Amino acid sequence: MPIQKITSGELEKLISSGKRFVAVFSASWCGFCRGLIKDIERKGEGLGVVVVDISDESDPAWDAYRIEMVPTAVLFDGGREAARKPPGWDGLSFSEVKGLLGKA
Repeated sequence: MPIQKITSGELEKLISSGKRFVAVFSASWCGFCRGLIKDIERKGEGLGVVVVDISDESDPAWDAYRIEMVPTAVLFDGGREAARKPPGWDGLSFSEVKGLLGKA
């Protein structure tokens, strides 16, 4: 399942729709981010939700959602942030992103 790269404007439209989705905040220079994005693209259908990538560090969404480390995955559901998973010392895994879905 390909991940759609979006901007803060597109993110706000998705949030306003009330749909359940995961936003991954990543950076091109981050090896953990690249690995997570590849894993989601390979196994993402198992998540059962849309996954979007906000990889522009200058995008206002990074400040609005207080992104301090990458990759960070944020689950939105019903028009609000429902759960969040920042990276650990070894990044963020597909299974940790999948685990977010059970927290909402």
